[in-house]
Amino acid sequence: MRLTLALLTSALLLVSVSGEVRAAQTDPSTESTLSAAEGLGTGLPMPRHYVEDYANVIKPSDEQSLNGVLQELEQKTGAQYIVLTVQTTGGVPIEQFSIELAEKWKLGQKGKDNGMLFVLAAKDRRYRFEVGYGLEGFVTDQYCDRVAREFLVPYLKRGDYSQGIYQANLQIAQTIAAESDVALTGMPKLSPPPAQSRRPVERGSRIGLPCCGVLPLLFILLLLFGGLGRGMGWWFFLPFMLGGFGSPRGYGRSGSYGGGSFGGGFGGFGGGMGGGFGGGGASGGW
Repeated sequence: MRLTLALLTSALLLVSVSGEVRAAQTDPSTESTLSAAEGLGTGLPMPRHYVEDYANVIKPSDEQSLNGVLQELEQKTGAQYIVLTVQTTGGVPIEQFSIELAEKWKLGQKGKDNGMLFVLAAKDRRYRFEVGYGLEGFVTDQYCDRVAREFLVPYLKRGDYSQGIYQANLQIAQTIAAESDVALTGMPKLSPPPAQSRRPVERGSRIGLPCCGVLPLLFILLLLFGGLGRGMGWWFFLPFMLGGFGSPRGYGRSGSYGGGSFGGGFGGFGGGMGGGFGGGGASGGW
């Protein structure tokens, strides 16, 4: 009798457990939780290219150009730089998401720690520049923040995610190359910050005036005051005639950093080499 009761109890427990398992497998909330977990950084595979656009926000032309530049950067400096977009980090702070991913991928060379990771979460409206130990001396937190404010965020606010990601990461790639005294032949001409496309007048600088408005005025003044003292008139106005139209000092870089694509293979990332990260960089939203 006791044996029969024990068998019946075991059978009922098995039926109950199997029912709960089936309910969990078909529960939509469980499925959504699983899909969110798979979307976290720890579930992402090793990148195959320098630009991994999971959110599908980067134009093909920008992606191709940036892939070539970042590949050339690694070949010439050893620095490994990955650009990643996702739809969401699944509720995980983007700072935690990015550093865990950078450490998992081991971006940068072992001992040099020259890895760099940029992450943009489109639906979360958050971004992060994650900087390896070896780059923190010149790719500082303040520098990353300035690049984000001047080049990234203005484009993101316009909805032009592709151009913002492109321009901001080109700026940092060029800085890394310059620190290594390397010229990137595939680097396109860098654009000025969109918010500063019209140069502000510097405090204390001279403002150039149209010649068509100044010359007649000078002529009239010379006629009126030319007789005050022998020969004084012309000499008095000579400094204004020579320097009065001063050209205010320009901003930004001039010239081109080369054109075309890099001669090596296209955009293939060979994997991390043991670089380390300590939380340096900058993050924000728009």
